[in-house]
Amino acid sequence: MTESDNSIKRWRKAILITLGIFLLFWIGHNLTVVLGTETITEGNIADVIADRYQECGKVLAIVIPNIYAILFYYIFGLGDAHVILRYGRRKYEKIETLKMFISSVIFVFEYFLVDIVFMTFFGGIKLLTATSYYQFIMLEFIMMTFYIYLIGMTLYFLRNFMKFNRMYMLCGAVIYSLSGILYYVFFKEFSPAFYMNFSTEWFNYHSFDSFTYIINLAKLFFASLILKYLGEIVFLRRDILENEEN
Repeated sequence: MTESDNSIKRWRKAILITLGIFLLFWIGHNLTVVLGTETITEGNIADVIADRYQECGKVLAIVIPNIYAILFYYIFGLGDAHVILRYGRRKYEKIETLKMFISSVIFVFEYFLVDIVFMTFFGGIKLLTATSYYQFIMLEFIMMTFYIYLIGMTLYFLRNFMKFNRMYMLCGAVIYSLSGILYYVFFKEFSPAFYMNFSTEWFNYHSFDSFTYIINLAKLFFASLILKYLGEIVFLRRDILENEEN
């Protein structure tokens, strides 16, 4: 089996496992809805979103970074020597970082796909349309994609900086988990996961701070860009292959 075949197999397996985790995660957080003892209405939709599957403090700031860190570690191991030699260091890294962005998009797409399917089934299209739920999800999708990409670029930099020591995954997960945990210590929103904390304003007050949204999006974008280039610099300066010409 070629390296390409192994890579495709890892991607497929990762996508299926991640989808399964999100399915179980949604059901676990909304068991009362699934069992029929609670109904999603215009009065409680903000709480259903903000306090459960899309909760920022525990879920998005702590749990999700750990899931993605494991996924990242599973997919993005160091490529075979012949792959690096064939593309060259610089082109190889460009391809790798593009794949990492794609993995972020797929990861977030699966996350919200699960929410959309279940919310549509249990809440109904009429309710979700009336509350502009689908527009809300689109905004969340864009923000979360760059949030996950930031996590990916952090892992990418740590992976190269730590010379592919498997501890890079743990370090990356701890960094983001700690930023989420600090919220419960100092009651301040250190984690960028809180950039997605606007469901109450959206559903209860029908308001949206577009300026803050754009600023937060720009923060994620530029932070990811910096980590991406730092990761590339570290990789290009390392002696990845014995006797390889720079």
